[in-house]
Amino acid sequence: MELTRCTGCMELIPEGEVRYAFDEAYCERCFDDRFTYCCQCDRLLSREDVQWDRDGDPYCSECFEEENDDESPDNPEVYDADRQLIVELSRGFLAGRLMKRSLIKINKNDILLTKLRDKIGIVEHPVYVYGLIDREEYQLSVSSNFIDDVKEYILLNGLGWKVNPDSGVNRIGVSLSLRKNNLEEVTQLIIQTTRSKILCAV
Repeated sequence: MELTRCTGCMELIPEGEVRYAFDEAYCERCFDDRFTYCCQCDRLLSREDVQWDRDGDPYCSECFEEENDDESPDNPEVYDADRQLIVELSRGFLAGRLMKRSLIKINKNDILLTKLRDKIGIVEHPVYVYGLIDREEYQLSVSSNFIDDVKEYILLNGLGWKVNPDSGVNRIGVSLSLRKNNLEEVTQLIIQTTRSKILCAV
C-alpha cells in the first residue's frame, strides 16, 4: 500500500486518505486544523486568511466584501427557488405557522448549481451543495453523516457513481460532468437523501 507523509504532523497516511491543499499532502486532522472552505464560493482557504461573519461562517475576502456590501442593488435578481421560498414563508406567516423547510445552500455564482437548486426547491433538511472539478477517482464528495444514504441511493438506482468521503456535515460536492449531464438524477439523489433522515443543522 502506497503511503504519503503528512506535511503537518509528518505521519505516514494511506494514499486514499490524503487531503491535498495547495499541492501539499495532509492527514484529515491537519487539513481540518489548517484549512476550510469559503461558504459562498467553496474556495479552499488557509484558516489564517478566513474572514468570519457574525454567524461564524467562513468567507474568502472577495465573498465577504460582496456579502457586506452596503451598495447592494435595489432590485436584485430573484431565482425561481427563492421566489418559491418567499411565497411559502409568507403563507406560513399569514397562517401563523413557523416554517422550518428551506432551500439547499449553494455557490450562486455557479449557474449549474442555481439550476439544480431551482429543480430541487424547498427541502426538509438542507445541505450545502458545491461544485467539483471532474476527477477520475470520484464524482461525488459526501459528508459522513449521510454518505450511507447516498451510496444506497446510487446502488438501488444503478447509477455507478463513485463517492468520496467529505469532512464536515451536510455537504455534497457534485462533479462538473454530473452537473452538466445528469441534472435530473442529481436532483432526485439530493431530494431523497435529504428526506431520508434528520441532518445536523447547516
